[in-house]
Amino acid sequence: MTTEPKLSKSQYLKGLQCPKALWFYRHRKDLAPETDAATQARFDTGHDIGVLAQQYFEGGVEVTNEYWDITGAITSTEQFVKDGHDIIYEATAMHPVDGSYSRIDILRKVAGTDAWDLIEVKSSTGIKGYHIDDVSLQYHVFYHAGYKIRKCFMMVIDNSYVRDGEIDPQALFKLEDISEHVFAKQSEVEYVAGQLGYVLDRKKEPEAEIGARCNSPFECDYKAHCWKHVPEYSVFNVYAGKKADEIVGHINSFDIQNIPVDLLPGGSKRIDISCFQDDKVHIDEENLRVFLGRLQYPLYYLDYETLGPAIPIFDGTGPYNQIPFQFSLHVQTEPNAKLLHHEFLHKELSDPRRPMTEALIDLCSDNGSVIVYSQTFEEGCNNKLAEAFPEYSTGLQQINQRMVDLLIPFRKRWLYHPAQMGSASIKYVLPAFTDLSYEDMGIANGMEASGQYQAFAEGRLPKPEHETLWNNLSEYCELDTLAMVKLVDVIREAMVEE
Repeated sequence: MTTEPKLSKSQYLKGLQCPKALWFYRHRKDLAPETDAATQARFDTGHDIGVLAQQYFEGGVEVTNEYWDITGAITSTEQFVKDGHDIIYEATAMHPVDGSYSRIDILRKVAGTDAWDLIEVKSSTGIKGYHIDDVSLQYHVFYHAGYKIRKCFMMVIDNSYVRDGEIDPQALFKLEDISEHVFAKQSEVEYVAGQLGYVLDRKKEPEAEIGARCNSPFECDYKAHCWKHVPEYSVFNVYAGKKADEIVGHINSFDIQNIPVDLLPGGSKRIDISCFQDDKVHIDEENLRVFLGRLQYPLYYLDYETLGPAIPIFDGTGPYNQIPFQFSLHVQTEPNAKLLHHEFLHKELSDPRRPMTEALIDLCSDNGSVIVYSQTFEEGCNNKLAEAFPEYSTGLQQINQRMVDLLIPFRKRWLYHPAQMGSASIKYVLPAFTDLSYEDMGIANGMEASGQYQAFAEGRLPKPEHETLWNNLSEYCELDTLAMVKLVDVIREAMVEE
């Protein structure tokens, strides 16, 4: 080797998205974001998937050097090769000229030859564009380090897998040959890796315009720093992708107030902008009246919390299946009647679906509107529950038939407040029209609820933390249905005001 380790695979991908982000990563450690719960959950899932992938390729040896010990990992890999091992986990190599280096999840010897296959493991169920970039850099490294590479594979999760007993790695994963795509990328990788090496050597941060790339393929870790001069509600909230970049370039501003009439989009976006520019609430009385006319007492305000683990936890479930473990139900039997609240939260290390289904059907009776926020979600969960437990299919389908989607009036802009800033998410709608919000809660969004409950369901949450989790989940899910109650009241009040 004629150089020192310089550019890792993850750094290459970061620099491919934005050279400035790569420079910040190396030279501005003070800007690095803290690892939040969602990110940590992804790391944990990736680790668990990696362990199962090694079971798929049994009989291998693992390079166990610390992540920072690149030279040691390279030496260990080379020694394993000399010792005749055919499968090496976390094999490591480095490009002898540009200093790019990489660990590959599985390095597999092609039987009867001196060639190898590169196998990268991902927790997704399909191949994405950045996966190709990922393996392309790995091929660039291993090929130039002297390894004869026959093929490159992406190992992804087979979403048709259904758990039955212990996890079967041979059935959970599938191999996709991406060699052709990787080989076609090599001239690009050669150039980009060289250019990123120069970026890392610079004393001053490189120039880079903010825009669509700050969110693609991932939201950049340094977006808050680079976007601190951009309004919270800006051109980027109105237009998507490169169109937003074009508009910003045309008006030389990020401010929605500066979008001229001839550039305004149509449909709901035009309502969003006009309400924001004029600081007014939009009310479509006719459609709101039709919506309210659909509501039949008793009213059941329903919300689910679910988990969707990559590796199925319960028999009869597959990768990323949405498993309801909690519901909140506010019930109003007639106009102005006292609001009743019911809750189900599964607190056992077992499949929550059957007991939850039984409780739901028992509480929802057989008449009255079931109000949800985004009907596709709750309806889809009920359909899956009906498939799993046919004996409850009639009750679940009856609930589905009575559903009324409260998202629709806000998504279609029958009622819109400029404080929504272009979003119909209940997290924006609720504080726009009421004094309630999700701020300062122990759990503030569905992803946190799912991740923390999954830690419990997999037995990773310490027992002393269980009670705190139950309290936080109860508070969060109850607010979801109380929010719907308040928003229906808001619609009624808007009709009176109109």
